[in-house]
Amino acid sequence: MSSDDFYWYASVLIFIPWALLIFAPRWQYTEPIAFGSAVVLLLAAAIFTIQYLVGAEAGGSLRSLDGLTNLFRSKEMLLTGWLNYLSFCLLVGTWQTHDARQLKIGHIFLIPSLLLTMLTGPAGLLLYLVARFFKTKKWEVG
Repeated sequence: MSSDDFYWYASVLIFIPWALLIFAPRWQYTEPIAFGSAVVLLLAAAIFTIQYLVGAEAGGSLRSLDGLTNLFRSKEMLLTGWLNYLSFCLLVGTWQTHDARQLKIGHIFLIPSLLLTMLTGPAGLLLYLVARFFKTKKWEVG
């Protein structure tokens, strides 16, 4: 499968686990599906990274902004970054759903943070942590 095809499938299919987290948070398969989806995305990112690194066009580095720019000129590495973003946000959303259930935070209060996590990552996590603070009166997690 080409990186363009995988990008399209990942960008569309990612809405399935997010829909489960938002609309069916208590279904017994929601968290395993969401977690499994994130793991599949991470594995795909690893595969595309390996393909890039063993390919002829390998270049760029993480030691400078110019090196990073060169690194992400490759479709495979750009896709790897996108898959990393999708998987991280999905893992955070899965944790939020699980944590909110354990703390008995109403799901209606979780939905805005899940939507923000899906769209902007850190802003959604911050919103959830603020909501969590109002429930627990503690900033620590765990």
